Amino acid sequence: MENSAIVRRTGKSLKPIARCRRNKAQPIKERTRRHNGNGFLNHSFLPFWAFEGNREKVAREYFHSLANLCKYYGFTIPQNDLPFPQNIYNSWQAVEKQVRANDRNAYCIIINDKAKKAVLSVVKTLDLSLCLFYIPVRPYWNWLQAPEQKRISDLVTVIFAYLHQIVDIPFYAESGSFMDYQYDTLEQWVSETDEEDKEWRQQQEDTLYELKRAGGHIMPLIKNPEQLAKMESVILGYHQRDKEELEWELLAIEFLKLYREYPKHSIADSIQTDLIYPDEEERITVSEYISFYWSDNDSFQHELLEMINSSFQERPVMDEPTVIYYFDTLPEADRKDFDFENRLFDLIERLRDLLNDNDHEKHHPTV
Repeated sequence: MENSAIVRRTGKSLKPIARCRRNKAQPIKERTRRHNGNGFLNHSFLPFWAFEGNREKVAREYFHSLANLCKYYGFTIPQNDLPFPQNIYNSWQAVEKQVRANDRNAYCIIINDKAKKAVLSVVKTLDLSLCLFYIPVRPYWNWLQAPEQKRISDLVTVIFAYLHQIVDIPFYAESGSFMDYQYDTLEQWVSETDEEDKEWRQQQEDTLYELKRAGGHIMPLIKNPEQLAKMESVILGYHQRDKEELEWELLAIEFLKLYREYPKHSIADSIQTDLIYPDEEERITVSEYISFYWSDNDSFQHELLEMINSSFQERPVMDEPTVIYYFDTLPEADRKDFDFENRLFDLIERLRDLLNDNDHEKHHPTV
């Protein structure tokens, strides 16, 4: 369904939170509140004021969808005797307040496409609470270099391959990626800054050397389609021998289930930038808040987060997963929203936690 861009910024401020899901992800700092506009009058409803087509057809389509929406939510159908198009605006305004009161992550909008001119719809977003979903790579790199860790490195390899190839999570060493730019900036900063602590400077240079070298080896590995092809055999062949390995086995099985149920689904598939604040160019994109990165425990852990927070500081919009309910017909009552996304984010958090638990080695550059 082709749809017009209908929702604009409504004054929602992006604030830091005390908890990010399981209190592990990093919150984004508070950003400046931006000027907000009346999305319905200035953007979505304007075409109706100058509408020259069949007004009866438009009104019939709209009020049919209004009846379906009210039946679905249990609302009373707003009544008014205003002329067209004020009657549409007045009833939309009434149900919009009720929809927002029912779900703060839902927006009531009017959508038009090739077949219909005015369908009342509800757009729902998955509230990610401004969390950053970054997956550390350094512990995996250390396992790759240790022959005795082959079982766990093989398991993580196929999980990483799935996340990179299917879910489309960018790798930090990919040229042009958000994380690649952050590390390039850190490298430039190190080269241009006079650091009195020579030992600390050397540690930072060693970190940059190591993460670049590791990235050059890891990226071809997780991009290899053969790794994805053997995901099932590797995961089902992995049998735990202790409590920690049990956590890895259970996590890997859940990733495999997700892949089986959604074999082609990426995280970007549910992003609708043309519906939520479509005119806002300064937005935090999905490839920026979800990514592989080097480590949360290296010599750049504070600088990296500060750079990212600074980059996001003045962006008032975060692209979050979205679903649309079109009320030209009644939606299914048992519809499950964001099943893939909720499961994916939970699994990413569990993966990140297990990797961070093993990212405790002293810094030593690979030679």
